[in-house]
Amino acid sequence: MPPDAGVLKGNPYLEIIFRFPCPQKILMVADGSLNFGAGMFGLSEFVGIITGAGHAVTTAHRGSGFNFATASPAVATANYDQIWLFGFSTLALGAPEQTTIAQFMQNGGGVFATGDHETIGAGMGTSVPRVRGMRNWATIPMTNPSRHDTVVNPGVDGIKQFDDQADHFPQAIYPVFFSNGGPDNVASTWSVHPVLRHSSGAVDFLPDHAHESECVAPAPVAGSFAGVEEWPAPIGGGPRIAPQVVAVSISAGRFITAHINKPPVKPRCFGAISAYDGNPAGVGRVVCDATWHHFVNINLNGAGGVPDTTGVPREGLYIGGAPTPEYQKIKTYYLNTVRWLAPVGRRYCWPWLIATLVRFDPEVIELQLPKPHPCPWDLLIRIGLVAEEALSRYFGHGALADIVEDLLITADASLAMRSLLKAQQYTAEERDHRQDTSLLPVQDMRRAIFGSLVNLIAQEVPDDEKKLESMLKKGHDDLAPKHITEAVRAAETQIFEFVDRAIKRSTDLARSLKK
Repeated sequence: MPPDAGVLKGNPYLEIIFRFPCPQKILMVADGSLNFGAGMFGLSEFVGIITGAGHAVTTAHRGSGFNFATASPAVATANYDQIWLFGFSTLALGAPEQTTIAQFMQNGGGVFATGDHETIGAGMGTSVPRVRGMRNWATIPMTNPSRHDTVVNPGVDGIKQFDDQADHFPQAIYPVFFSNGGPDNVASTWSVHPVLRHSSGAVDFLPDHAHESECVAPAPVAGSFAGVEEWPAPIGGGPRIAPQVVAVSISAGRFITAHINKPPVKPRCFGAISAYDGNPAGVGRVVCDATWHHFVNINLNGAGGVPDTTGVPREGLYIGGAPTPEYQKIKTYYLNTVRWLAPVGRRYCWPWLIATLVRFDPEVIELQLPKPHPCPWDLLIRIGLVAEEALSRYFGHGALADIVEDLLITADASLAMRSLLKAQQYTAEERDHRQDTSLLPVQDMRRAIFGSLVNLIAQEVPDDEKKLESMLKKGHDDLAPKHITEAVRAAETQIFEFVDRAIKRSTDLARSLKK
């Protein structure tokens, strides 16, 4: 996902870079009343956002005979990187279909899934490992005061109606800020989950709806589903990987008038988005959302919405045909999710592209790169610090750890190095009880790795606009892994030498203190 258009505007290098995206191959499947057309329950606007960013989307509908087990091309990681499930029907998938999706996830494929209130979407949702436990597929009602109503703003006419979901006032959501284990009073300690990362600090809006379901984070337990271990432990050992609720919504709607009457609800919070990082266990990532109303046309562009009491047509998240700033943030959530769900073997393009963007940031340009390659430790840290500041301006805090984690995987770095520099996302309770504290300069090690890549790109990627465009037209598939591996190896050498020197100095100092 590129940063906000305003950040790119006026910098020809950055504009060129994002003409050449990192495409994902996505299978989107709907059923029941959902479809991929332009009507109110259509997903055409959402699909247009994804394809407009350069991704290849294949759509299918279960009602038209689509079957995961017999589809052609086969539903496998050889043909698709991720599957997006938009469920309406309660008709369960057959055992062969469940096995097909489970094996896709086992092989590293990403999965997104959503439904709506009560059992809407349970047919697919409860048939998929991990997905079935990361969202409530059964009990959140549609009409009574126990429903989840996020249409808090009554619109420009001041009267709350059901189709206020189709006006330009979205709901505010509350992203969960996770700690990376650093000091509480340091801003860089805290960041949102990668699917909600934004230059402003977080994506904090979603379309609203009068009866959503909820996302949850169950404790992982032993057991299999559809032939795979549902909640595996990391490769190399450790506790089973748990999903996380990464954003919270507030249900606080008042009485709804117009064509559907609904009583007020008791104000309370519920999970809007949940995420599971299967990467440490070698399985695919998962994201669940509380409702497909966060994606369908009536909520995004007002299609099929009833005008308000003054006769004003519904435009969704547009005003006079222009998307609202809140909608631009919501689009970031969509595209962040596509990027985050990418399988390991299809993820290297993104960090390389971002490092290239950072290389052409004005403040990084002033460093007069490239410096000698490979760089010594002190120079790597200097480059890395400036590069990290640019990265945070574009994508918010926490992006460095995510990108370095992907770099280490692409370069096949040691499991120990990957474990040490993993992009940790601690809740407050987990942070207080963690056992993985280290005296090593973890953030500086990340800066050294990212700085090494930025410097290598400055050496290898032309700063002539026409030559840059010509290089990128040829694709990232060969260039990115080559640069990443070389940069990480060079940084590792400097890290090992620095750590050896630091240990010797610390040992000498400790001995002198005992005298």
